Amino acid sequence: METVTQKELLERVKMQLASFLEDPQYQDQHSLHMEIIRTFGRVGPNAEPRFRDEFVLPHLHKLALANNSQTVESKRIDVATQLFEAYSALSCCFISEEVMVNHFLPGLRCLRADMEQLSPEHEVILSSMIKECEIKVENRGMADAQGATSIASSLVGEDAKTKFLSKMGQLTTSGAMLANVFQRKK
Repeated sequence: METVTQKELLERVKMQLASFLEDPQYQDQHSLHMEIIRTFGRVGPNAEPRFRDEFVLPHLHKLALANNSQTVESKRIDVATQLFEAYSALSCCFISEEVMVNHFLPGLRCLRADMEQLSPEHEVILSSMIKECEIKVENRGMADAQGATSIASSLVGEDAKTKFLSKMGQLTTSGAMLANVFQRKK
């Protein structure tokens, strides 16, 4: 999956995985879910970004949410541990703000809820990951706001630069004329 570039083949893989994840007959297949999560963690960072954003991360979020209501503690800790590995691997990827807010962060929060009870040392790491992601989202929002301001100021700067260079271009080599460029207009 991580090296698949043919759209048709990637679509078939996606359809097969979706059938395993969404078909009710596979809902209680613990070992299947474990293997899918392990696969997502292994191939997700190198997979095509669209596949990762539209398929892998939303399904990891669903699996994390479902794991919150798992009543068998051994299964719950198994899945939570695999989810932790997958989210750790995927946290190094660029994730759009929309996917971060709608799938990545909610999935991490579900996982943290499991780890609070099952593995406090993992919960501390997850809290840190969540905080980092929240800061990234906040910084992107501030960068967008600053981007509009910097575009406007850069246009003003370009206008001043153009005027200055046009004046310099009109000069001959006379030192007296060069001094006139820097005098204030009256």
